[in-house]
Amino acid sequence: MKKILTSLLVILMVFSLVGCDKPGGEEENKYDVVFLADVGTIYDGGFNQFSYKGIENYCEKSGAKGTYLQPAANDDESRKTIFEQAVNQMSAKVVVAVGFLWDAALCQLIPEYPDVKVIFIDADDLYNIDYNWDGIDDSIEHSDNLAMITFAEQDCGYMAGYAVVLDGYRKLGFFGGMAVPAVVRFGYGFIDGAEAAAKDLGLAPGEVEVKYYYTGTFDASPDLVTFVANWYTEGTEIVFSCGGTIVNSVIQAAKDGENRWIVGVDTDEYFTRKAEGAENEPLIVTSAMKSLENTVEDAVTAAFAGGDAWKAYTEKGLITLGAAEDAAVIAPYRAENWRVLTQEQYDAITTKTIEVHATLATEADGVNGAPIMERYTLVTVKYIEK
Repeated sequence: MKKILTSLLVILMVFSLVGCDKPGGEEENKYDVVFLADVGTIYDGGFNQFSYKGIENYCEKSGAKGTYLQPAANDDESRKTIFEQAVNQMSAKVVVAVGFLWDAALCQLIPEYPDVKVIFIDADDLYNIDYNWDGIDDSIEHSDNLAMITFAEQDCGYMAGYAVVLDGYRKLGFFGGMAVPAVVRFGYGFIDGAEAAAKDLGLAPGEVEVKYYYTGTFDASPDLVTFVANWYTEGTEIVFSCGGTIVNSVIQAAKDGENRWIVGVDTDEYFTRKAEGAENEPLIVTSAMKSLENTVEDAVTAAFAGGDAWKAYTEKGLITLGAAEDAAVIAPYRAENWRVLTQEQYDAITTKTIEVHATLATEADGVNGAPIMERYTLVTVKYIEK
């Protein structure tokens, strides 16, 4: 795990969810629960924002007080700094850390703060992994105050890939952010789904093509607009945008031409990426979604309830939620978004995904996120290395 020298400057953004402290009062900067963000912005319209919404929901219902912190930089020292700020300065009883990149920092912090309940979303299994970074030689010991939750992104990725090929798309693109496990699972599932649909439709080898690329960032940029615009110009019909606000680059590229379509990620981006003056973003055909909001709210509720409710999270080790739990699925069917796909076909994709879940590729099956070429006999995958 990389450890990069960084400034200890922390960006503190506070949103008091309920109640109002007197200015200058002792309780002004005290919070029950603190959200520790992933890279990117908190109101990103996706992963961070809808994970945090789970805390907002809990606080609104319970009267608890919550806020969020963002690391100043994408490194472990910045993450450790805001964790310690949440606990030592803000007196948080529960912290919610989101994103795989928190793994190394949490390995060091959790043993040091045994009285703080930690909810790790998009987690790695901290009990069964070797990080090989300074101060961490191996997995941590089991903790009664750690809940680790991840998602089977390969499930909803599979559903998206299957659905778009079934609907008639043949030239696909996977435009990933950083090649972290969650993004890799989305990508592998997307190709697996396209391959399965090609087989079920009786398509010839090579009739379906997937261009595959990791941008190395979760942020939009003019360079990414140009990059993905070239894909569309070369004939790509639909792009699975998989990583934070890079979808804004994909949307811009899609709007610069005709018949350019998008698959969103994490949330139902048809609604969360609204076109200017509109209620939705019509270029987004569907989204590979994770139940971030409900998952966070349920875990925070259990943390404050304690007892068996919290034990149900901590005693299991890493909890993985997929299509079978209705936690990694595609967006609801909207007839206007599809060419020929019917509601019945759409619904059947969920059943099929649950049936094949155990056979789908994950990050453990590949090397550094590269597509596993030997899995694909019908789909032609064009992997573009950064």
